[in-house]
Amino acid sequence: MTDVKREIHLLVTIAKIDAELNAFRTDASHLPERIAKAEAEIKAAEKEMADADARLETMKKEKRVLEQKVQDNGEKLKKLRVQLMEVKKNEEYQAMLHEIGHVEKTIDEGEERLLMIMDELDQKGLQTGDFNKQKSEAKRKLAAEKEALERRLDEIQKELARLEGEKPKILVELDPQIRKRYDRILAKLHDFAVTHIADEICQGCHSRLPPQAAMEVRRNDQIITCQACGRILVHYIA
Repeated sequence: MTDVKREIHLLVTIAKIDAELNAFRTDASHLPERIAKAEAEIKAAEKEMADADARLETMKKEKRVLEQKVQDNGEKLKKLRVQLMEVKKNEEYQAMLHEIGHVEKTIDEGEERLLMIMDELDQKGLQTGDFNKQKSEAKRKLAAEKEALERRLDEIQKELARLEGEKPKILVELDPQIRKRYDRILAKLHDFAVTHIADEICQGCHSRLPPQAAMEVRRNDQIITCQACGRILVHYIA
């Protein structure tokens, strides 16, 4: 004769294992995506840092070239102003004034561009390295997050292996007829065949049980299945 209470006890144990397995599998299914996202963000930070370094170098080169041009044009302007004092003819005087105006405009444009470069360098913190400091810190945090996620995934995989090793030891102790029913439900649903109720709700399909049925499940003294999903229902405090 089947000891129903013993079978229920075994089914409760299986339900707890399945609940843990389901939770771990859910976590494990999300972690690779989160790890990949962290990796992508690390690469993005590295690219931003490399781009910032390249931009800084480009702007430094442009700054040096502009500074030299402004200096050269300044020297040229001095010479032109000296030469202007020696010009006698009006046409030559006007031509030289025009040339002086052109050089002055070139100097103004160069100085304006230099100010823009300095402003951009200061705003982005490129000159002081603040930009890369911020990105390095962000990269460090992302790397730590990725490492923690990978550690968590490894822990979950070990727990899954442990629980998957425990479950067959419990299943083999079930009464053959109950085991057949269990296997039949599992083959149909593909995830878990035993679940518990909480507040009259089946935790497999989240359907509400009639109050009488819920009360019978809570007694844990007979094999009862959910009318909605067909899983075997047991009661335990999660």
